[in-house]
Parts: sequence; structure tokens; C-alpha cells
Amino acid sequence: MTVQPTTSTRFPQIDAAGSPREIGRAIGESARDTFPPLIEHVLFRMNQRRAAPITREQALQAASRFFAPVEAYSPDSMEELRGTAEGASITPEEVMLINARSEVPRLLAGQGGAAEGCTTVAIEKTRAANNTAAIGQNWDNDAEMSPFSYVITRRPSGKPAFMAWSQAGIIAYMGFSEAGIGIAMNALPGGSRSPDLPPGLPWYFTVRGVYEATDLDGAIAAVEGSTRARSGNLGLVTAQGAADIEATPDTFRVVNADPNGVMVHTNHCVHPDLLEVNETHADELYGQTFDRKARSHSLLNERTGNKISIDDMKTILSDHDGHPTSICRHPNEELTSGADRSVVSIIVEPEAGRMHLTRGNPCSNPYEVYTLA
Repeated sequence: MTVQPTTSTRFPQIDAAGSPREIGRAIGESARDTFPPLIEHVLFRMNQRRAAPITREQALQAASRFFAPVEAYSPDSMEELRGTAEGASITPEEVMLINARSEVPRLLAGQGGAAEGCTTVAIEKTRAANNTAAIGQNWDNDAEMSPFSYVITRRPSGKPAFMAWSQAGIIAYMGFSEAGIGIAMNALPGGSRSPDLPPGLPWYFTVRGVYEATDLDGAIAAVEGSTRARSGNLGLVTAQGAADIEATPDTFRVVNADPNGVMVHTNHCVHPDLLEVNETHADELYGQTFDRKARSHSLLNERTGNKISIDDMKTILSDHDGHPTSICRHPNEELTSGADRSVVSIIVEPEAGRMHLTRGNPCSNPYEVYTLA
């Protein structure tokens, strides 16, 4: 295990290798002081704008109900979670609460957790100026999550190593693997698994399954094999090209990149089979999702026929058309998500083993480079 400290523009890094339990224990030990305030903040965010607060005891009991679906889907992930709890001297329920922060409120009260935005842009190898496929996004969310965040490299025995940005203890988030898979994520409407059924799998564990794949077919199989508790979207670049997986609790669809080798996704479904989801769950649509998608396409189309560079992607992710609810999002007066901002902007080049990441809005903060060696 190695730990690199933070600077004003870089996130602290953790590099952990070994068995699932060993990796979890290393992460827990490295971020031990982070977990108590992170857990308190997760509980705080769950109860914002909620008339009947969820108590800590209720939240932890609900979190424990996700142990069984995680164990069934990925025993290794459950082992890492237990190791994280051991290393941080907290309970497995508390680690699960961090991972299921969106699912716990739905399980208890039929209501979602805090909304999450995001604008994703991908370019296939044929369109890349440096001949390397890339995918990037802005993470529009709670800026107070930044102090709890790390760049974590996991090197599991017998599985691909991967590097991801996330809050401490989360099993998988945005990043890339040594198998050449780059992952971006967008929140989607689509509701939750029926309360008449056993609890489903928290979304981040499905994402972890994708990191353990070695190609696009494996990534699709990882989503197909999960009993998802809620909807989610995965933007991917792989050796087979770019693709997007839109998943609800009941189904999923794969959306291929445009014929010109680019792909854009925000916070609504675009596959023809899932368009009805946008209407049925219109109350779950994150602010200005249609405007941000149209603007991203417009900026990419300006480069039609030309190669697209990493700097071009940075410019698109820093765009302020429609400010403050732009691709580069800033706090505003919108009631449900106005406090959110583009907490990080991330661009990954899996084939090059490279990640570009800002600490704050990309319009005013530099992209730092992190490498997976």
C-alpha cells in the first residue's frame, strides 16, 4: 500500500494491492479519519428537504439489507467492504451506507437520495488527435464531497487493476482499468426496484463488475447479471469502441457512438426503447439535461471531420453556455440542485493509462494528470 498526500489542486492517492480483504483494509486504514465526517455528511444529505428524517439507526439497518445482493453478485466486493470496515475501525453497515447512499432513502421511504448531474463526452480512437480513445465528464454534485475524495488504485489479484476517483470506501466510481475500459457515469430517471421484491444491488457494485471485465461484451454482461436497485448510466470507451449502457431496474439498452466516432450523454435516456422513461419519471430528470446534451453535440459537431484533442474536450467541459446551469455547472437558485456545481471534471485515456482530473470547476482549476503504471 502507498499513500500520496494531497495538494491544493490534486486529490490524495491510495494504491492498494492483494486480496479483496487486503485491499479494503488498506483503503480503510489510509482514509480512517475521513470516514466519520463522510458518514455524517451522507446522513445529512439524505435528510435534506425531508419532512420525516431518517435516523442513523434506520439508515444503517437499511444498508445492512444490501449485504445479501452484494454477496450474491460479487463475494469479492463484499470481502473488500468488510476489509474497509476493519481498516477504518467502523462497521460494515457504515461502509455500505456510503456505497448505498442513493438506495437507502428509496428503500426506506420510496424517495431518491440527492440528485446527481453529469455531462459525458467520449471520442473513439479514429477521432482522437493523439490516436487514443478518451471519455470525460463533469460530476455535478455536492461540493462538500470534495474533502472526502481520493484517487484510488486497486490492484486485485487475478483481475484488472483500475484507477478511480471517488469518496473513501466507495467500491467503484469514474476512472479506467488496465484492460482498456474507461468509465463515466450519469444519473438516469427510471425509479427503483419494486418494494415487493428483495432489495437489489446498489449501483456502484454493478460499476465494479464492469471494471472487472476485459472487453465491451464483458462490461455488458456485468450489467445484465446485476439485479439493479435503481437506474444508472455508464458511458464507456473500450478497445471495441465507445458505447453507452442505459440501465433501469428492469432492463437495459446499449447505445453506440455516433457514426462520426463521438458520443455524448447527460441525465436522460436516449435509446428509443427507453424514451418513455423520461416522461414517466420526469420528476427525476436532473436540471437542463436536454440543453447540456444539445450543447455538447453542437460543440463536437463544430469539429466534424477534424481530430479532437484532449484540450478540445477540456474546452467543452468548461463551456458556460446557459450559465450557471451549463456544462460547467455553478451554484444557482434552482430549488432541488441549485447548490450543486461541477465538483470535478475527469477525462480518462485508458490505452495510455492516464487520467486528467480537476479539483473544482474546470473553468477555473487545472487538470492534474494521474497515471496507472
